[in-house]
Amino acid sequence: MKTRLSVFVLCICSIALLASCSRGQNKSKATTETISKPIRELLSKQYPNATILEVDRKKNGTEIDIQEKNIHKEVWFDKSEKWVSTRWKVREQDVPVAITDALIHSAYAMYKVEDITAVEKPDGMFYEFELKQDDNEVRLVFDSKAQIAVQ
Repeated sequence: MKTRLSVFVLCICSIALLASCSRGQNKSKATTETISKPIRELLSKQYPNATILEVDRKKNGTEIDIQEKNIHKEVWFDKSEKWVSTRWKVREQDVPVAITDALIHSAYAMYKVEDITAVEKPDGMFYEFELKQDDNEVRLVFDSKAQIAVQ
């Protein structure tokens, strides 16, 4: 009897845990049928060779993970299904020389580059650097003209 009760309680706890994990967002493996027409059209135009990996609908919009030329990218859309940005990790050697030169000649030249993210937006291309020196962490964003966009 105790064994049956223990198994029953364990099942109830497992169901409750699974239910709580899915609250607040709707993540799913995607097919093109589960994506709205405006988003589907933008993806096929902007990333024609990409494979859709996952769709994550959130309160503030939709994130679609794609694979394009062996690169994992996150494509963001707002609530009205307008494209906001596409983000992906890049290596230091893949950043344009003008931007790496600007970083080298900035006040952050002695900081270690922890991470670089390329961010494509309707108003241009940006490179986001996560920098660290001792206990100081800085996020520095350069536009395509090697100007600091956000600090």
